[in-house]
Amino acid sequence: MAKNNEPFQNCKECGKYRYIVNKTKCLCDDCNYKRLHKGKSRFEVRAERNKAKKPKLRPATGELALFKEIWAERAHVCTHCGAKLPEPLKPIYFSHIKSKGAFPELRLEKTNIELTCPKCHQEYEFGTRTSVCKDDI
Repeated sequence: MAKNNEPFQNCKECGKYRYIVNKTKCLCDDCNYKRLHKGKSRFEVRAERNKAKKPKLRPATGELALFKEIWAERAHVCTHCGAKLPEPLKPIYFSHIKSKGAFPELRLEKTNIELTCPKCHQEYEFGTRTSVCKDDI
């Protein structure tokens, strides 16, 4: 008996008329996937993979505790434009005068951190830095 080489046939597992991906066992895509994954559907395999993933937690740097101290000590006003910084404390309000990448030893220095509004912080980080740059640390 000669094999049938038509791409669409009845699947030997589910009996539905579908495109056959496993020509040897005459299985459709879904049935072949179940064969390869111990009888589990794509949905079940995906759910197991997502459940097994644990969120990646970054180690604490100590910045949040420092930010809370500074927030308690200083007035909630932008040092550049004088805008009032609304509650609650947000990390965007704290700008390192000398960057953490270039000066990692100054990361947790209170004198290297200033309170800024989000607009001034954005301008300082991604702008020219000339209008707001301080070199007196």
